[in-house]
Amino acid sequence: MNTKLTILVIFTCLSGCLTNQPGQVVVEEKSFNLVESESQQSKTQSKKTNVKKNWSLPVKSSILKKYSAQDGHFGLTFDNAAGQEVRAVRKGEVVYSGDRMTSYGKMIIIKHSYGFYSIYNQNQELLVSEGDIIEKGQLIALTGDKPFYFEMKKYEEPINPLKYL
Repeated sequence: MNTKLTILVIFTCLSGCLTNQPGQVVVEEKSFNLVESESQQSKTQSKKTNVKKNWSLPVKSSILKKYSAQDGHFGLTFDNAAGQEVRAVRKGEVVYSGDRMTSYGKMIIIKHSYGFYSIYNQNQELLVSEGDIIEKGQLIALTGDKPFYFEMKKYEEPINPLKYL
């Protein structure tokens, strides 16, 4: 029994490492003797902005409340109107689409490569189902009359979405 539990834990930890979707890697030179020319600096800057462009905001609306682990607010709350479009922040697979957790309203969870998850709460209408493969920017839901709430996780740990969006 103990061996089975150990194997299960190992497979769970490694599951995010196994993906068939290549990611984008940026290597930065940190040598103290290196002096970059202006053209090299602009190339480095464009590479950094390219990485950030892999993600996008889920709703076109201002943010009412930002991520704060100290306050127990592990996501972003948006100042939206009912019926606004909710779009996927990145390519992935829908692993949950429903309303079983009533306090979150209608919710969608998308699994992305490298162990990332995006969670979309307080929707009025869900436009995707479990198992659907979603592209970045694809319309997945419409917001409800409550403020839209968005979270991101790396494996099981909440992360600040503003570091990626």
